[in-house]
Amino acid sequence: MATRSKRITFDVNKSELNKESVDLLKKYKSYITIKELSEKTIYNYECDLYAWFSYIKIFQNNKSVLEIDEDDLSEYFYYRKTNGNNSRRMRGVMASISAFYIHLKKKRIQRENPMDFIDRPRKDTSVVVQTFLTQEQVDEMIEKLIELGDIRLQTYICLGLSTMARVNALRNIRWEQIDFENNLITEVKEKEGYIVDLDFDNYTKELLLQLKEKYQNDNVNCDYVFAVYHSGGWKVPTSSTCNDWCKKAGSLIGVPTLHNHDLRHSAATIAKSNGANLEDVSRMLNHKSTDVTLKHYIKEDNSKLKEAKKKFGVLRNMS
Repeated sequence: MATRSKRITFDVNKSELNKESVDLLKKYKSYITIKELSEKTIYNYECDLYAWFSYIKIFQNNKSVLEIDEDDLSEYFYYRKTNGNNSRRMRGVMASISAFYIHLKKKRIQRENPMDFIDRPRKDTSVVVQTFLTQEQVDEMIEKLIELGDIRLQTYICLGLSTMARVNALRNIRWEQIDFENNLITEVKEKEGYIVDLDFDNYTKELLLQLKEKYQNDNVNCDYVFAVYHSGGWKVPTSSTCNDWCKKAGSLIGVPTLHNHDLRHSAATIAKSNGANLEDVSRMLNHKSTDVTLKHYIKEDNSKLKEAKKKFGVLRNMS
């Protein structure tokens, strides 16, 4: 029978943790207490969640749990796995975090559960389940988007593929940040507070210019590139809204589960398949090292492996 690995703890004072996250946890604790969960279960949930909050404090700029995305979660689980957690312990931590997000979604505090995109490990299998679009699927999706005629949606998808940026970076882009002459988006706030520049291709440039012209013609007065009308005014879209856009685009090619990070996964893998080296792909994704890139973003091209086996395999002369 598998043994449960020891807890991973961090030397962080609770008063230093994100206040919004802690307040949400306190309300959640009251909720599960009323549901009469056992004291042991409540204690385990609380320990798991405070450990997660502590990791966010140390490694992820002390963001609120409402700002955390699946990329952040993947890095956290990768950290736990490489620091001794076995599969049984990993599943327990994942269950605690998922239950917390289910509660937030039920209370309409969070529209989407980012744990829906992460699979539970079995033995030593990969923690993360990702969707990788092929070049053919990307081409088909863009053709379908053109037919649909939604210039904002088409621009969002193409900018996501071109820049490989995270959802929070994409949705917060302002027009004043775009340098059309050099195909750059400057001073973009990325994970952990890093400020980066994003570059885009000429096709996406033309889409951005078309979108800007449409806004002017429609009297859309908003600083944000991907403006949405809400509560009487044009505002920045939420992460959930952006994920809904991805699902809509994916549905056009029979991939209704497509979400923001799939744009990053797909663009990174296609770039690697087209000849980009791992270091360059890692920099495109604004990763600190190639470890995360290789672990979570690059899908192995098995077709090349099959060709190598045909050419070099021990029984190659028998067929």
